[in-house]
Amino acid sequence: MDIEFHYWITGLVAFRAGFSRSEALTIAYASQYVDENDINYEILSRSGGKPYHNFMSQTMNILKPKDTLMRIYPIFHFIPGDPLAITARRRDGGLHLLNTTPDNENANAMLDAAFKAHEDTRLYRIGVATHSYVDTWAHQNFVGWYNYHNQIELKPAPAIGHATAGHPPDWVSHLWTDERLVDGEVSNRDRFIDAAEALYKKYCAYQKSQGNPDLSDQWPDLEDDLIAICGQTYTGDYLQHQDVRIKNYKKRLSWFPDFDEEEWFDGAIATEVRGLKDNKNGILHGLTIFKDRHYWKEGIPREETHWYRFQQAVKEHERFGIKQLSPVFQTMGYDLAAV
Repeated sequence: MDIEFHYWITGLVAFRAGFSRSEALTIAYASQYVDENDINYEILSRSGGKPYHNFMSQTMNILKPKDTLMRIYPIFHFIPGDPLAITARRRDGGLHLLNTTPDNENANAMLDAAFKAHEDTRLYRIGVATHSYVDTWAHQNFVGWYNYHNQIELKPAPAIGHATAGHPPDWVSHLWTDERLVDGEVSNRDRFIDAAEALYKKYCAYQKSQGNPDLSDQWPDLEDDLIAICGQTYTGDYLQHQDVRIKNYKKRLSWFPDFDEEEWFDGAIATEVRGLKDNKNGILHGLTIFKDRHYWKEGIPREETHWYRFQQAVKEHERFGIKQLSPVFQTMGYDLAAV
């Protein structure tokens, strides 16, 4: 999924499930920021002490060695599910232990753990886990691994995730064909509405557990809104009607600003530019000769900043993901913590 679901739809679902405006915005920002968090930073303190290093939750360079980046995919974007699921039936009869299937047990466990996180990181952790959870609908029948199981047609893209399918699996209301499947005609509108319903009910159950009203019976109203927002379906190789959908999101989330991927970082970090300012693109960042230096902003406790809490949530999610997914990786002969 792209920013439309991870930011706008997630925010709308969270708010309608009972989260406050600020809580819904934090969850939605964290959900989308999973895709923007693709650079390893070293953050220094001007008063000295050990530097802080974040952990990436996305990488734009899928050709990096497996031993440094591969666990990002199954933990954050392609959570393994049930290889025997009805939705996973393939024309070649193929199966894969890491196949992503919607609403799977591992994805539910990750989101449930986020609901129980410490209050300092809970909203951020919910956002991170939400990203991974709803991606099980968009990324179903792909594996977060370099494997021919992902191959669609004979395309030159590396067979990691849905690289050979391109962007269509992530686009709201797009219609496309997955030729590997028995039921290969895919409606993203149907898939994404299903994801929104499951997420809404998870959020409502959490609100109920906190002693707040259970709004789950209001799903039909939200479903009608989402169908109206998603608008007409479309085919082809280009994202269409997004500007219309964005306007529709904003009508229902009037206090939501456009997503700014620099906001949380700049709110916590002071950057000392050395030469030319570093390129924030995850692929080009490593080509910088004189890298910028980054310091925690003075006068602001780092533990209270959005960026720090998000990064801590990412690390917590990764640790839980390693624990949750290690058994399936062990059957393949891999130590997930080391890949």
